[in-house]
Amino acid sequence: MKKILSIALALCAIMLTSCVKDEVYPYASVSGLANTDAFSQADDVTVTAKVSALVGIADVQLRYTINGKDAKTVTMVPANGGYAGVIPGQPKGTKVEYCVIATTEAGKTTTSATNSYEVGKVPVNYTGLVLNELNGNDKFIELYNGGDHAIYIGEVKMFKDSNFDAATWTGTEKNLQPGEYIVLTSEDVAPAEMEPSLVFHSGLSAKKSVRITIQGPDGKVIDDFNLNNDAGTKYAGSFGRNADGKWYHQTTKTPGAKNVDGTEALTMK
Repeated sequence: MKKILSIALALCAIMLTSCVKDEVYPYASVSGLANTDAFSQADDVTVTAKVSALVGIADVQLRYTINGKDAKTVTMVPANGGYAGVIPGQPKGTKVEYCVIATTEAGKTTTSATNSYEVGKVPVNYTGLVLNELNGNDKFIELYNGGDHAIYIGEVKMFKDSNFDAATWTGTEKNLQPGEYIVLTSEDVAPAEMEPSLVFHSGLSAKKSVRITIQGPDGKVIDDFNLNNDAGTKYAGSFGRNADGKWYHQTTKTPGAKNVDGTEALTMK
C-alpha cells in the first residue's frame, strides 16, 4: 500500500511540474546597427537596428555623443522591419559615437554595442556627376546626377577656359540625388535675389571655343567640356548631352529637365 501511495505522489509531482510554464526571456535582442554616411555638416545621419523580443518592445532609444561629450537621446521608430533614428548633421571632423537602448514590455533594458563615425571621413563617390547642358544665350550651366547614389557636391569646384587657379563656382552644401539636376546661372544675368550658391562667377559664350571643367576636392577631374568651335558659329540653343552621353547642339533648352536630343554632334578637343 505504501508503495502504491509513493508512486501516486510521484506522479502528482510530475504532473504539477509539467503544468508550470517556462519563464519567457524578458530582454530584447539588438543587432544589425548601421548608419548612413556623413560627408558634411549638411548630412543628417540615419541609424538603423534590428530589435526584437518575445515579450514585446516598449521603447527604443538612440543615444549618441559628440566628440565624447554632450550625450543626447533620440526616440527610434519602426522602419523597414527594424527601427530608425536620426542624428542631426555635425561639423566636418566630428566623431559621433552611438548605441541603441531597447526596453521590453517586461521593463527590462538591453544596450547594444557602441558604433561610431566621423563626419567627412568617407570619400565622396562622384561617379555619375556630369556637366549636362551649357547655354551661352541664357548663360546657364546644368549639372546632373546620372548615377544610382546621392552625391555630395559641397566640395566640387568649377573652372573655365583652363584657368585652374581661380574657381568660378564652388559647390553648395547639398546632396544631389540620383536623377536630380542643379542649374547654375552666370553672374552676368543672375538676379540680385538669386541664391548665391547657384551663381557662377564668369560669363558663358554661345559661339566661341569654351572649356568648363569640374573637379573634386583632390583636384581630380570629374567631368570636362572642351568645345573646339574654330568656325566661331553662334548656336541658338544649348550644348547638351544626348541620351547616348555624347555632346550635341540641342535647339531646345531644358534647364533642370531631361534634354531633348540634338542631331548635330559637337567637335570636342
